[in-house]
Amino acid sequence: MTPEVAAEAMRAYAEETNRLNRERRSNGNAWQAELAKVEKDIRKIIEATKADMFHESMKGEMTALENRKAELAALLADAPENKPDLLPTASTIYAKKVAKLTQALNRPAEHQEAAEALRMLIEKIVLTPGPKRGEIDATL
Repeated sequence: MTPEVAAEAMRAYAEETNRLNRERRSNGNAWQAELAKVEKDIRKIIEATKADMFHESMKGEMTALENRKAELAALLADAPENKPDLLPTASTIYAKKVAKLTQALNRPAEHQEAAEALRMLIEKIVLTPGPKRGEIDATL
């Protein structure tokens, strides 16, 4: 992988991560606001019932509100953890580090240290059969 390709991949990754973060924050904020409103509406029905203002229609409304409250709580609990936004310059920094690492791998004196640094960057390797017999695609 050339430093330029690595930089482009990192830039695309940073843009997508930041887009997903904005979406998560937006959804989370909307769900929190709706949950607060639902809880307020539930409290109003409870207070009305305490004041002897019960109507049969309130029973269905309370059930719907409780169901929505449970849905919102589940959405908020299942929401992926927010990741920090990545700086637009991260791709340039990453490309420079890949270039230095590539150079270090080609120098016998630094080969072992560079190989260890490379292993630290790789979380997992996924091997899948390639389009032709005997080919394997690797994703790091």
